[in-house]
Amino acid sequence: MDNKQYYVKLPVWKKCAFGSIDTANNFSWSYISSFLAIYLTDTFLIPASYVSIMFLVCRFWDAINDPIVGYLADRTRTRWGRYRPWIFFGTAPLFITTALLFWPHPDWALPTKMVYVCALYALVVLFYTMVNLTYGSLNAVVTQDPAERGSLASYRLLFAYIGSTAMTQLVVRAEPVLSSKNPGMGYFYLAVIFAVFCIPMQIFGAKVQKEVIPPSNTGVKMSIFRQLRLSFKNVPFMMVCIMFLAQGFSLYGVGAINTYWFKYVVGDTNPLATYSLITLVPSMLGCFTSQFWSNKLRNKGKAIGITYVAQAVFFTLQFFLFRNTVNIGVMYFLGIVVQYFAGANMSLIYGMVPDTIEYSELITKGERMDGFLNTLSSFWNKVGITIGTAGTVWILDLVGYVPNAADQPSNVILALDLMKWILPTIFCIIALVSLIWYKLDYANFDKLVATLNEQRPVWEAERKATAGK
Repeated sequence: MDNKQYYVKLPVWKKCAFGSIDTANNFSWSYISSFLAIYLTDTFLIPASYVSIMFLVCRFWDAINDPIVGYLADRTRTRWGRYRPWIFFGTAPLFITTALLFWPHPDWALPTKMVYVCALYALVVLFYTMVNLTYGSLNAVVTQDPAERGSLASYRLLFAYIGSTAMTQLVVRAEPVLSSKNPGMGYFYLAVIFAVFCIPMQIFGAKVQKEVIPPSNTGVKMSIFRQLRLSFKNVPFMMVCIMFLAQGFSLYGVGAINTYWFKYVVGDTNPLATYSLITLVPSMLGCFTSQFWSNKLRNKGKAIGITYVAQAVFFTLQFFLFRNTVNIGVMYFLGIVVQYFAGANMSLIYGMVPDTIEYSELITKGERMDGFLNTLSSFWNKVGITIGTAGTVWILDLVGYVPNAADQPSNVILALDLMKWILPTIFCIIALVSLIWYKLDYANFDKLVATLNEQRPVWEAERKATAGK
């Protein structure tokens, strides 16, 4: 048997279509991550402490449903494959519930507001899991070539940055205009517009993909709890999970307070739109060159380690540079540098997950867990997101944040600076340390695939012999 029979090379247009799914995703999830907190505190008029509790509860639910969806997706059998049907049927509900989440009712009683927001948020995160987590699983089944998987991850992150940047530009510039004509309705109108354009984009991106790696046909029925136990034996996978956990803490924690930081530290949110625009190109460049460096080093772990070191250094530098006065020009320049490494980092980490799936197949003696491992890695990412976003809003409330007050207490300003610069530095260091135990370079991966091809007939013979007894 050819050891590389599933090392499929994908055309550029299909990679672009694959990436466009994440462009659409960012008009829902990044919209929520970046603007829901300030919308709830400043437009829906829910106290920050209550918003923090709601984020904590709803996002733990988000994390819990990840492995359940992954487990079910692995067992899905349709003519469209295992994972694409989840995208087809989850896309419209995702964008509809996102729009309803941004439909404001500031005159409602606080308990009614909380029930409304919590219920919709719970639905949004469920639909997002159905769409995005099965989307991540596609990378592992459309090709087995580690370089092509890395390339797909690059396209995914490239198009994600395009979507996130376009979304930020539209919201920052259009929301004040829309809300000036219809007070408080700007976020809702934008969410409706996003739904109209993104639903067909996301469905088309999934439709043109092809799942070439067949599902396991071992006849072994593994419970979700056994899969969970086995995942802890997959050392490369667990190291990737630690990186996802750190990413959730730092990236999304910072994302939740970014608007606050520009509004109250810089004194103007317009630079946020400019910042997101000028850092788009280095982010895209980072996505594409990351694959060059991982191929050059023949090791995604070493490549991503460089990005963690660079980010930690530049985040720390900006904390000390901008403690008293923020020089916008210097911030833009350093932001360009940091975003190059951030783009490379995101691309690499998503490209590492599919490579760990073959390792799990070796542990389980032939049982693939594509969807389960993708959703489990997302589970740890969302644990980080949950604590990061809820924790940052809770800290703001703790240090005396006053909604819409032009002059915030000095404690609030210090907290914003620490969360924007030092928090991501700490978690970059944690992720860097975890790479000591990541040994799945290109050479070891090729050996792993060869071992699997040799062992599959042996495992099959063992199962038949056991069944015959």
